[in-house]
Amino acid sequence: MVIAAMDPITGSGSMIGWLAVNVNANDVAVMGGEPRWFSTTLLIPEDASVEEVKKIVSEIHLAAKKLGVAVITGHSEITPGIVNPIIVGHMLGKLISRKPIRSSDARAGDLIVMVKTAGIEGTAILSTDFAEILKDRVSEKILERAKRFYRRISVVEDALKLAKRNICRSMHDPTEGGVLGGVYEVAEASKLSFILYEDKIPVAAETKIICNALNCDPLRLIASGALIASIPEENFGKAKRMIRGLRVIGRFRRRKMGNVLVKVDGSEEKIKDVVRDELWRLIEEFKLK
Repeated sequence: MVIAAMDPITGSGSMIGWLAVNVNANDVAVMGGEPRWFSTTLLIPEDASVEEVKKIVSEIHLAAKKLGVAVITGHSEITPGIVNPIIVGHMLGKLISRKPIRSSDARAGDLIVMVKTAGIEGTAILSTDFAEILKDRVSEKILERAKRFYRRISVVEDALKLAKRNICRSMHDPTEGGVLGGVYEVAEASKLSFILYEDKIPVAAETKIICNALNCDPLRLIASGALIASIPEENFGKAKRMIRGLRVIGRFRRRKMGNVLVKVDGSEEKIKDVVRDELWRLIEEFKLK
């Protein structure tokens, strides 16, 4: 069976070729597929330079090579009316799990587990696209470290470990809306609710510093690079032995119990609607793009 995914890159002005490959590979992997074949459509502004296009193509090549993925076809064109390049990726992969893993298959009582940290992609984007705004608020050393977060975007290795052993009921690579938005999406798809614990969700030091400087919430910041999954409690020990750094951040519950984020101070925030990503709020606030 072939698993397919398609995703555009719209929020970032940097490393869009790298993101297009990795984000789509993540989508295939969390459904139980091993990414194999990638294609893309690249829309180029009229004033783009040849060097800019070469950079994007080079990023696609490097990301695909790192994942062992073949770039099988693609299309590019100069497109009137756009300001920044727009790339849409399409990834195909071979199913390696017993059956496709769906975000709608979580069950009440499942543990919500997470790998890596919140806001990885957002941290990378903010450190590059917001560099001028941050240069007087955050040290150059922190910004340079944050720019390297682009290299943390892939969840393929960890997702395939879980997929091969059929340990989880559902997996998701949280993107827009951050970790909080990703958990909300799984709960909605599975007709469940959730309880999350803010103090259990890991946030890298660089992410905390940049988010504090811009007054944004890292749990609502675009989060490619993190992996969330629903796992029956009896499978957690096995999963933890397989994946370094796997941790429990909450639990799925019956829908009528409602979505709750337990804050560090013990107060509870009710999550009643789709989570808006902090990146888009900041883009509007600072009038970027």
